[in-house]
Amino acid sequence: MPINLPPAVNYQSPLVAVPTRYGQDPREGPKLIACEINWATMGGAGQCVNFNLQNNTTLEFSQIVALSVDNSQCGADIQFVFPDTTETTTIPAYSPKTIIPVFTNQTQFFCLAQGALASDVTRFSIHNSLPPPIAVPTTQHQNVAANGGLNVINVASTQLIPTGINGTLEDIYGYYPASSSSAGAATWQLVDGASNVIAAGQITTSGSSTPSSASTFISLTNCAIRFTNGVKFQILTSTMVSGAAVASVTLGYRVP
Repeated sequence: MPINLPPAVNYQSPLVAVPTRYGQDPREGPKLIACEINWATMGGAGQCVNFNLQNNTTLEFSQIVALSVDNSQCGADIQFVFPDTTETTTIPAYSPKTIIPVFTNQTQFFCLAQGALASDVTRFSIHNSLPPPIAVPTTQHQNVAANGGLNVINVASTQLIPTGINGTLEDIYGYYPASSSSAGAATWQLVDGASNVIAAGQITTSGSSTPSSASTFISLTNCAIRFTNGVKFQILTSTMVSGAAVASVTLGYRVP
């Protein structure tokens, strides 16, 4: 069966062949350099670190052909950029082990991590010879914070994820059984310790004692929302009356 292609245009830039290091044995023999980036203190405001192995007089390192990356302690995607070949490689957040070949004729590259938090750490090793490439899948393990007795009658703030914890929210579920005999409404929000609003909305009761599907006031799954210094559930305004049912919120998250 023939392959059907859409209309095409010619590639506009010159096609230039350059030498590659792939498959070449390094003159210094197989070596690696272990690196660790603590994003709280490295990378500056742009979260970018420059690595330059040229003129390394104490340990010759003539070529870069592979990276072995452990991003399991970083909740941000990281990107390796090789300027001479314009190659970029992105390693997803929380990836436990990735070994990849890289294509560059230089011994300089950059590592970026947009949105990294103070608790994020990336570890990797630079190789001058090519180990077998692998990629270990990211685990689905989560921590859970749940509270089934949240007051929605009064303006209040309840800490769900303790302060001092940074991480990523992956599942958010909130339920309110509408069992109040009187109509009312309450505005709420989820906010982290840096005053970033993660989610917000309104809980209402119609005066009916029969719960309905509208009782679920938030349901987010497979999201990836960073938070800093814990997460709180806040009631900002409320016209609920005494005897109204309490709300419950469950958060699935991972750290850092």
